[in-house]
Amino acid sequence: MIDEAGLQTMRAALEADGYLLDVSEDRGRLDARISAGPEACEDCLVPKSIMLAMLQQALGVPEQSIDLRYPGEA
Repeated sequence: MIDEAGLQTMRAALEADGYLLDVSEDRGRLDARISAGPEACEDCLVPKSIMLAMLQQALGVPEQSIDLRYPGEA
């Protein structure tokens, strides 16, 4: 279901700014977690609504099927 090439592109872009992206799939939903590394650029992370649109396009799944968590969110 996930476009692996798109996932790798998103991971590379986030890693360039010090973030890690972990995506898992469960019953048609994606759990996308972004975590900050020690060198993360705090001003580089776009608002969640923009990140959701980027993930939807990169992964080839409906935006409504993505649960996105940013650093510090439970």
